[in-house]
Amino acid sequence: MNDVASLAGVSRGSVSNYINGQKTKASTEAKIKSAIAALDYVPNAMARSLKTSKSNFVVFIIPTVNSPFFSELSYHMQQELQYHDYKMILCNSNNRSEEEIAYIQMANTQKVAGLITMSYANVANLVDTNIPLVSIEKRVSQNVPLIISDNYIGGRLAGEKLTKLGAKRLLFVSKKPVRNISAVREKGFLDYCQENDIVADVFLARKKTNFISDFKRFVKDNAVDHQFPYDGIFSDSDEYASDFYNILVQAGIEVPNQVQIIGFDGSRVYARQRITLSSIKQSTAHIAKYAVEKLLLQIDSKNKPTFLGETTVIPVSFEKGITTK
Repeated sequence: MNDVASLAGVSRGSVSNYINGQKTKASTEAKIKSAIAALDYVPNAMARSLKTSKSNFVVFIIPTVNSPFFSELSYHMQQELQYHDYKMILCNSNNRSEEEIAYIQMANTQKVAGLITMSYANVANLVDTNIPLVSIEKRVSQNVPLIISDNYIGGRLAGEKLTKLGAKRLLFVSKKPVRNISAVREKGFLDYCQENDIVADVFLARKKTNFISDFKRFVKDNAVDHQFPYDGIFSDSDEYASDFYNILVQAGIEVPNQVQIIGFDGSRVYARQRITLSSIKQSTAHIAKYAVEKLLLQIDSKNKPTFLGETTVIPVSFEKGITTK
C-alpha cells in the first residue's frame, strides 16, 4: 500500500480509503488505479474485511460436485454473486453432515458475509444468528428462507407427459429410502396417476451402494422376449433414469418405441451438450438468482428482515430428449 501511495503521489490514507470502498476524489482515484495496475498490487481481502467489518465472501455448500445439476447450479451461483461483487467459497460436503457442520463452523469463525446451503444436517443451531443464511431444497429452520423447485408439480407433469405420449402402464423407479424432495416428486407422480385411473407401480432398489444390480435384476425378472410390462418410466433423478435407460437398452428393449423414460433435473454437463434424457428441468439460474436475492436482503438490512422463513417456489418445465416420443 505504501508503494502504491508513493507511485501515485497520494497519501497512504487515500489508498486505504479507495481500497476499502470509501469516497475518493476522481483525480485521486485515477492516480491510485494507475499505480495499482503498474505494481500489480492485490489487496488482502481478509485484512480489508477486518478493517471494514464487512466481508465479501459467501460460502455455498452442496452435497457433491460430481453431478451435472450441482455443477450447473454452482456456476450460476458464482455468476450471480459475482454480479453483486461477492466472491463464492464452494464447499462439497460429500453428502456427509459432519463435513457440512465443519464448513458451517468455518463460516462462523471467518465471519463471512453469508451462507447458502443445500443442507443434509441439522444446522439451525450451528449458524451464528448474525450470519445471513439461505437454504435450498431442504428447510433448515423456520427462520431461514427456503428456495425450492416445484417438485410436486414436476412429478405430476412427468405422469401427464408419459400418458399424453401414449404410455398405459407406468413405473416409478428410485433407490431406498425415498425421502425429502424425492418423496414429493414421487407423490406428485402417483397422485396424477391415481386421479386419472392410470396403472402405476413403484420399484425401489434396496442396496445402498451397488443398487444398479437391483435395477438389472428387476429388468431381467420382468422382461420376456425383449418385452417389458411397463411402457412409461419416471424417476426422481436423471441419474437413476439414465441408469434404467441403459439397462433396458442392454436387455434389447427399445427406448422410446417400447418404453418411454423421464428423469428429473435436466442439467447439461456443458452448454452445447445434446439432451439425451427427457426430463423435468429445474431452473438452476433462477434458483441461484432468488437465493442470492434473499441473502442480499439480509446482508443489506439494518433490522431483522420480516420475510425470514418464507418459501420461494421455482417453476419446473418438461425438456424433451430421445427417451420419449
